Amino acid sequence: MKKIVSLFLCVLLTISLTACSGSGKDAEPGQAQPSGDGGGKEITLTMWTHQNEPWNAAYTDAIAAFEAANEGIHIQLETFPYDEFEAKVQTSLIDGEGGADIYEMWGGWALDFTPHNTLMAMPDDFAAQVQEETYAPTYGALMNDGKLYGVPLEFNIENGGLVVNLGLLEANNLKVPATWEELKSTAVAGTAHDGNVFQVKGLDFVNWDSVPYYFLSLILQQGSNYLTEDGKFDVTTQEAKTAFDELAGMVTEDKVTDLEGLTGGGDLEGYQQCYAGRVMMVPRGPWVISEGVESFGMELGTDFDYVEMPWYTDEHKFASETGWSLAVSASCKEQEAALKFIKYLYEDDVMLEHNIRCTQIPSKRNLAESAEYQEAMPYTKVLVEILDNAQFIGTFNTDRLKETVNDTFVGYCSGDYASIDEAMEDLNTKLNAILE
Repeated sequence: MKKIVSLFLCVLLTISLTACSGSGKDAEPGQAQPSGDGGGKEITLTMWTHQNEPWNAAYTDAIAAFEAANEGIHIQLETFPYDEFEAKVQTSLIDGEGGADIYEMWGGWALDFTPHNTLMAMPDDFAAQVQEETYAPTYGALMNDGKLYGVPLEFNIENGGLVVNLGLLEANNLKVPATWEELKSTAVAGTAHDGNVFQVKGLDFVNWDSVPYYFLSLILQQGSNYLTEDGKFDVTTQEAKTAFDELAGMVTEDKVTDLEGLTGGGDLEGYQQCYAGRVMMVPRGPWVISEGVESFGMELGTDFDYVEMPWYTDEHKFASETGWSLAVSASCKEQEAALKFIKYLYEDDVMLEHNIRCTQIPSKRNLAESAEYQEAMPYTKVLVEILDNAQFIGTFNTDRLKETVNDTFVGYCSGDYASIDEAMEDLNTKLNAILE
């Protein structure tokens, strides 16, 4: 998710809207157009998603059920490798043709498109319903000028949960840590080297999401903030320096992990290495659990567990960005049918099943807190209990934030900065540049 829409591309977005085309009659950009519900004619809508085995299977089954109940409307699902997906979405929306009618879209990407009328605004009554029923961070990035341009499916959370390889923990006669200091000491005790080569990493938090998320969370947990009242970044505070140093120290001093998750060279991501027996603990969101079960053949509760990630302070605060959502292209010529499908996926029973199968937390408060959801996914209890402690991360491209924080983290851990003060001044300048 490192490709970004430049100012030049944003200009192209505006220009290209005059040439948008879709799969039926022309639509005014950004406004829903009537198209019927399939009665009397055949409608085929193209839906794009990223490739993920549990998610694609859940979408396929939901599509089959929708088509059975809505004669004449067909959803053609097309999947793409995750590393290529964002660029493909960007290109299609910029060109205004050759893309999809319905997009599975990471919330942060929507910020690049909502100001340019490339996505359809949800009807006002439905938008009001979504905002009333879902957690605020789940739709924050889908809003622009009072309009909602998509529907959130999940509460994206990368704080609060810890994947633990139980075999490695038991082999070292260790127990699940309950405090931040126990987390660090357990990670040190579980780390194994062969010379300079890791045999087992005790705690691998160095990945695209976790370094930025935990950096922001540690700032918030200390009672500070990374944003000023006027929406600018300020990571030159003492709390920000302490947070950055705390994370860097686990790499440079405690040596419980390395920078491979950001610099490359590994054959698997950290959570996958945890399933493969090469990492003992990894802080990640609940979405990784399905891969451990379905792709690695591991048993939750026996081979690995998902537990509460210890907090740095007693203030359990964190930032959350808008996660996976569904949006309709403004150039879709069958917007009413597309909206009908999105509303179907937003229905309680459909959204609940989708999130359970994808091991995600539903964007709807009533579903996340429901007995049915907790019975199916009891390990998410530690996360559901803290959802109200989240603040929306902010209206900026989160990929650029992550790239900037991660690059600075790698540089600081590699000795490219003379001091933490120098690193934070440089990071502050670069972060504020992404707002321009």
